Amino acid sequence: MEIKPINRVSISDQVCDQIKQLILSGTWKLGQKIPSETDLAESFGVSRVSIREAILKLTAIGLLESRFSGGTYVREVGADIYLNMIVPVAYLGTNSIMEVLEFRQVVEAKQAGLAAKKATLEDVKRLEEMVEEMERQVGNVEAFSKADLRFHMELSQITQNSLLVACMKLISDVLGENMLKLVERRGFESGIRCHREIIEAVKENDERRATLLMDEHIEDVCQTFVRLFTSVGEKDKGME
Repeated sequence: MEIKPINRVSISDQVCDQIKQLILSGTWKLGQKIPSETDLAESFGVSRVSIREAILKLTAIGLLESRFSGGTYVREVGADIYLNMIVPVAYLGTNSIMEVLEFRQVVEAKQAGLAAKKATLEDVKRLEEMVEEMERQVGNVEAFSKADLRFHMELSQITQNSLLVACMKLISDVLGENMLKLVERRGFESGIRCHREIIEAVKENDERRATLLMDEHIEDVCQTFVRLFTSVGEKDKGME
């Protein structure tokens, strides 16, 4: 991944977003010292003040840390920082990713049921439009994953529960990367099929079936990641 010049709108926020992507892509790794403010300012094409503001924001929420020895480093973190909305799945270990999935099973399954209970025809229409967008983006992993995430975020909106909505927003970065990895691993068709089935349950205001379908969907996701980690582990052993 390469650093891109910043447009002059919300500069420090844009720098924050790019730094998160640098960590997500593995360009900046755990414990690594990041470039100096001067070097970053030159790379991003912005002032040192904007760089300093971005670094302070990311340090304040725990993604970066300043050391007495000098310099700023990528901080090693775990699942407890999810609610800061900054730690993508690719940046976390196996246990942390599984914690994300366990969270989804506990919260999203019941959320789907509550959405089905309260959904209107207009709500159903919006969900259908999101799945249609997923269908249009077949072949484009990133765009498909974003449409997938919007579907799940919309379900939280349909519940009309402000706490659920806030919670889903807080972990949206984590969920988005989770879905990106899932699509890369499993392809597109199973996600479309599962979402279509959930929509039918929501349309019928079938709370029990919507809950069951979402639970089954996320359990399938869990098994996919278990197989992924198993295959990676076996590959690593073969290289020893």
